[in-house]
Amino acid sequence: MTHQATDVYRYLIFLQKYLLGDLELLEKLSFNAEQKEKQLKKLASNGGCLGFIKLLTQKTKDRLNTPTIETTHYPYSFEFIFGAKIISRSTIPHTATLFSTIDILGYLIRTGTDFTSTTKNFKAFFGRYVIQIDPTELSVLTKVYRHGMTHNYFPKLHMEISYHSSNPVGSIFFKNKRGDLVLNINELQKIVTTELDNIINDTSLYNNMDMQFNYMTQAYENDCRQDIDNLKARL
Repeated sequence: MTHQATDVYRYLIFLQKYLLGDLELLEKLSFNAEQKEKQLKKLASNGGCLGFIKLLTQKTKDRLNTPTIETTHYPYSFEFIFGAKIISRSTIPHTATLFSTIDILGYLIRTGTDFTSTTKNFKAFFGRYVIQIDPTELSVLTKVYRHGMTHNYFPKLHMEISYHSSNPVGSIFFKNKRGDLVLNINELQKIVTTELDNIINDTSLYNNMDMQFNYMTQAYENDCRQDIDNLKARL
């Protein structure tokens, strides 16, 4: 059987199509938010401080007299103001999408049937990548960002995330002007999409990946099918 005939190959191709499409939409949201912030800054510079305050508090058809704050590195690199509007950009769903992809790819390329071990999955994924991150970076990425955002929506300990055109190239972490740590989603996305393509095209991985995938699928079947059937019978 060729690798194209395996269940895991079909899954990975489907995953790639959905992932790239969703990432494109998420990128557009961040781009639009960045343009709004640039517009605010431009108008503020033309009108001075009073002009900026007037701009932020002006009434519109769909907004009360409420200030708007920019969120270039949402969610934490701005002074929080209760009741303030934010320029939404979906950075958190963007990051969570990449994390879930890392999780499944890391499980598929390693050995061991404990597919819920995110720490092992992340380690396996980045252990294969040509530009490996060091143990400290991997620990922060997994414990602070992945676990925090999966269980608490935000990263732990007020750490920051950013998808922005001004982000530095070459590292998934950088420090902002205040010295705060920021996860660079631009670079993380490059790593995930590149490695997904590499895995799909590495035929040497498929014997193991298909076993891993089929084990996980059967475990889902054993754990969930009865509950699914019971619920369907009630509807």
